Amino acid sequence: MNRRTLLRHAAQLAAAAALGSLPHRGWSALPRSDGWSASEEALLDAIGDTILPATPGSPGAGSVAIGRFILVMTADCHPPAAAEAVRRLLAEVTQRAQTAGARLFPELPAAERESLLVALERQPPPARDGVAPWRHVKDLTLLGYFTAEAGATQALRYDPVPGAYRGSVPLRPGDRAWAT
Repeated sequence: MNRRTLLRHAAQLAAAAALGSLPHRGWSALPRSDGWSASEEALLDAIGDTILPATPGSPGAGSVAIGRFILVMTADCHPPAAAEAVRRLLAEVTQRAQTAGARLFPELPAAERESLLVALERQPPPARDGVAPWRHVKDLTLLGYFTAEAGATQALRYDPVPGAYRGSVPLRPGDRAWAT
C-alpha cells in the first residue's frame, strides 16, 4: 500500500466517522435528565418548533427532540442557576399561554405562539443569577438543531470532508449555509 492509498482510506474513514457522529435519531437517544418532567420536555419541543418550524425542505426543531437536548445540556453543562432560569421561563410561557386563552402553549395557533415568544425576546433579560432564560433556551435550540443530523443535512448543506479552502463561495438567494 502506498502513501496515497493510505491517505485516501484515512479520509474515507474520517468521513464515515464524521457522518456517524451526527445523532441519527435526533436527541431522543440521550437519557432523560433527572428532575425534569415529560411535560417540560414537550413544552421545550413546542418552543423549539416555534423558533425553527418545519419547512418543505427540513423538519422543525421539535422533530429532533430539542427539548431533551436543552434539558440534558442545562443539567450537565451549565450551573444550577440555568436550570432554575429554564423553569422560570417555562412557567412564564405557560402563564402567558393561559392569559392568551389556551390551556397549554402548544394549543395556541402558530401566529400566537410566535408573538408570545417575540414578546419574551423583547423583554430585557433579568439581572439575577447571571442567566437570561430566553437567551439560554434559544441558544441551545439553535445549537441542538444544527448539530443534529436533520439540521446539519437538511437545513444546512453537510460536507463531511470540506477539502480545500475556498474563501469566497457565491451564494444565490435561497441557498443553504454549510455545516462541516
